[in-house]
Formats: sequence, structure tokens, C-alpha cells
Amino acid sequence: MGALRLRSFPGVARRALGRLFGRGRGVPAPDLALISRATSAIRQYADEHAALFERADRLREKADRLEKAGIPSESAANRAERARREVEAGLLALRSTFASSAGGLAGERAFDLEVERLYPALGVPGH
Repeated sequence: MGALRLRSFPGVARRALGRLFGRGRGVPAPDLALISRATSAIRQYADEHAALFERADRLREKADRLEKAGIPSESAANRAERARREVEAGLLALRSTFASSAGGLAGERAFDLEVERLYPALGVPGH
């Protein structure tokens, strides 16, 4: 499965997601073991929910294809956005579970960094 290519992620939503993911100043960088655990958790979730990730990707591509063809479809765009939000909601739930078992803020930070690296198109802001 390739990277989730969700290209339309408005700036306001990106900032809101950053606040949801709790990006904070002064939080130390997580250690490599924690990052490795986060990577494993995210990949396991993605494998278990591959259909959800693929559906979001497929619907986004369809909406983009229709728009480029000059026949934008609001319903196709809405379906793509709903699918993207399902992926995001699943990752947020996984993040809270991971953070509670992996040391709170350091766990959140490691998870955020790995989501950003594995799925950059979700628009999670940088460090």
C-alpha cells in the first residue's frame, strides 16, 4: 500500500489537526525505541484497516479526476472527505491508545512524527 495521497487538506483543517495532535513547544524529541513502537502500531492499524485507507485514496483520486476533466462533483468530493475523516478518526483513536501506553506526551510526539512521515498527505504539521 502506497502513501495515502489526500491532496486537498485546507490550511484551517491542517492547523486544527495540529491542535488535535497536540503539537507543543518544548516537548523533547522521542527516543528511537518509542518511534519504532509508534511505527509498528501505525503499520499494524493500516494493515488491519487497509480497505479504509484504499477507499479514501480511491475516492480522492476520483474526485480529482472529475475536477481535472472539468466536471467537478460535489458529491464525489464529499465522499472523499468523509473517507479521509474516517482515516483521521481512526488514527486519532489509535494515537490516544498509543500515548496512554507509551508515556503520555512523548508517546503522542512519536506517534505524530510517524503519522507525518508515513502519511504526509494527511497534513499533520511538522515539528
